[in-house]
Order: sequence, then structure tokens, then C-alpha cells
Amino acid sequence: MTSAPTVSDPSAPAADPTANAPGAVDGGPERNSLSDMRLSIGDSLQLDCGSPIGARKAFVKLVGYLKDRSIIVTAPTLGGRKLELIENDSVLVRGFSGMNAYAFRAFVVRVGRIPFDYVHLSFPSVVFGRPVRRSQRVRTDLAAQLIANGPDLNEPTAVNIEDISALGALISSTREFDAKHPMRLAITLVLHANRVEVEVEGKVVSYRSNTAEGVEAQKHRYSLEFKGVDAHDAMLIKAYVYQQIVDCPNSST
Repeated sequence: MTSAPTVSDPSAPAADPTANAPGAVDGGPERNSLSDMRLSIGDSLQLDCGSPIGARKAFVKLVGYLKDRSIIVTAPTLGGRKLELIENDSVLVRGFSGMNAYAFRAFVVRVGRIPFDYVHLSFPSVVFGRPVRRSQRVRTDLAAQLIANGPDLNEPTAVNIEDISALGALISSTREFDAKHPMRLAITLVLHANRVEVEVEGKVVSYRSNTAEGVEAQKHRYSLEFKGVDAHDAMLIKAYVYQQIVDCPNSST
């Protein structure tokens, strides 16, 4: 027999569940509603699952929700194995949207198996929000095309993006480029299984080359500071960074 969910003392101040969000800035959290998260079907959410299964962090996809009733997410998995939740288990849900990290506490209302494994969570009465640093960077392995870099670049050239933020990126190539000229990149991002194209221009703020012994070809790395990015492209880059933070927490730098 499962026990009833623990009811907190309403007179006690609510703890801030966003305090440990990657890249969260200092300052008090804001109280929001679930609608402020602007969630879309298929968005990634992180579940911090506590007792009785032990402290575990897993990732789920949003299936849907009905206001003031419940939220439906896919069953959490960890290392390819499903985490067994039962009714009344308490979880902490985290997510990112816009420039904010959001979090709320919920408990398991029901676990379903058909037509796939899913979990009903209680609908939150309050969602905490906290701004995230614009400079938050994530490690990546993105292929991109360098399409402009002074008069010596005659055709687009493949480069690799090793990390990226809303403010800039670190690119690498076995080819050496002109660090005195701005670099314009064409990047393909995958956002919630959709491929989107963005173009950004950046000023080279630092350069280094790998001359380690045993390396067949030198690798040149350029740290770029984005300049004059189109508002739509900037939004897509931010969304990609926050998606990576949620999907791959260890990618944060």
C-alpha cells in the first residue's frame, strides 16, 4: 500500500528548486505558472526522483497537460533502464524556456503502460523561474560551414563547433584562416527533432593551434564573439543551448 504524499507546512517559505540549475544567476526566484514555461509537446524535462528509489536524475518528454488536472510525461529512463515510479512518489521537475530556468515540485498521480510507458504528474500550483546567464556555454560537436573570411576564402569550408553560447562559439579546423577578418558561419541546429539553419558572424577574439607530437595535421581553434546576430537566429541559438543543458547536463562548461 502506498502512502499519501507529504503535505508541506503552508506557512513555511517555499524552497527555491531552481537554485542549482546550470547557469542560473544569483537573485531570488520568481513565482510563475506552468503556462509561463511555454512548453511544447516533445520538450525535454529533467526529473529529480527522490526516495524510495534513491536520488536519481532522469529525462522525460512532455506528452501533454490539462490545466489544474495533471501533466503527462514519458516514463523516466536512466542508462537505458526504466526508473520504476509509483503513485505518490515525489519528483522535482526542471526545464528551460526563453532566458529562464524553471522548476516545480510534483507527485506521481498514476503510472500507465499502454500504448507506451508514461507518468501522470500532479499539476503544479506554482512554478519557480530564475534567469540563466546569456554566456552559458555547452560543449558540442557541430558541423558548420565557414562562408566568409576575407578575400582568401574562395568557397565555403567545413569547420567544427566545439562549444557554443548565445554570445559566441569555439570553432576548429585543420585549415588556417585569417584571424584579422570576421568569420561568417552557416550552422545547422537540431531543435526537438527539427533541423533549422542559422547564419552568424563573429569577431575572432583568440586563436591557438594544436602542435602536439603525433598529430598528423595541426588543428586551429578560433574563439568567436558573435556580432549583430539576427533576432530570430539568436533565439534559435539560445533555444539550442538550453536544450543541450536539459538533454546533456554534463555538456555545460
